[in-house]
Amino acid sequence: MDPAEPVGPDRPAPLPSGTHPTLGPNTVRMPRWPGPLLIIGGALVAVVALGAATAAVSGQLGDADANLLAWIALGGAVVFSGGLVYSAVRQLRVRRILPPERYRGPSVLILLALVLVLASIMTAPFGADASALLLGDGELTLLGAFVLLVSTQVALLLVAWAFVFRPNALAGVPPLPGHDPAGAVRAGLGWGILAWLGATLASYAAIALLQAVGIDPEPQAAEQALEIIDPWLAVLAIVILAPIAEETFFRGVVFNAFRREGGRRWAYLGSSALFAVIHVSLVAVIPIFLLGLALAWVYERTGSLLAPMAMHAVVNGVSVLLALLLRFDVIRVPV
Repeated sequence: MDPAEPVGPDRPAPLPSGTHPTLGPNTVRMPRWPGPLLIIGGALVAVVALGAATAAVSGQLGDADANLLAWIALGGAVVFSGGLVYSAVRQLRVRRILPPERYRGPSVLILLALVLVLASIMTAPFGADASALLLGDGELTLLGAFVLLVSTQVALLLVAWAFVFRPNALAGVPPLPGHDPAGAVRAGLGWGILAWLGATLASYAAIALLQAVGIDPEPQAAEQALEIIDPWLAVLAIVILAPIAEETFFRGVVFNAFRREGGRRWAYLGSSALFAVIHVSLVAVIPIFLLGLALAWVYERTGSLLAPMAMHAVVNGVSVLLALLLRFDVIRVPV
């Protein structure tokens, strides 16, 4: 699929004996320790201060200033974010001497952490809307609903652009449309129907399994949102933007990065696992993991990101359509 892929379909080309992949006369020397130190230290400060602030609000810490503790937690979060950015920049600069067929960007785990941090920053001013959406407590505003639904997708695109596409960390990767854009879209639409059926059956199986062991699965945030948000907003966020952003990041970046550094098998498993984890749903983790495998297979088969985007849009679109039909009593589920 990838003309610039390393030797063999499953393994990158071996390095000469006694050499290090990122050491050479043009290597940029940036100390490694500031990144992990800032990440660990900032995370500890943020978690401890946030816990203390929560305890102060409930009166468990006497006269402790909850506002001051909250500001300390925010400072820890800023330090944590700075550590992630430092580590990402360092890896970009150190790995830039690698040959073009290698992945020359930051660790995908750092990229994903940056996505979560950026999404959290965007949604932080909309805590009341998050409470209304997830707990039904209060009124959900149109702006709040929009930000909550698109923040992760926007963060995925921004991080991918800033740390992978702009510095050309995946040189030689197939262009987004591929060689046959129309054929890729047709393939994605066709496989999307089968993928939706498979994902639905897997979801029902996961729900039945959890209920059998005494766990009552909670609905996903997207499912709760579909019950109250404007239908056009649901279509824009879930059917259009989510497939574009998630396929760009998980197949365009993560799949190709893992494939170049670890081989085909690791690319499938790693990209699908991270795709499942970011959805933060116990009942959906296995169905989404399986869907990720299918999306990666379609991407590899067609050599075009348009195919998994179309496939993903069909899966989301059918689910959104059914949810809206049920919401407005167009169809009813027999009791």
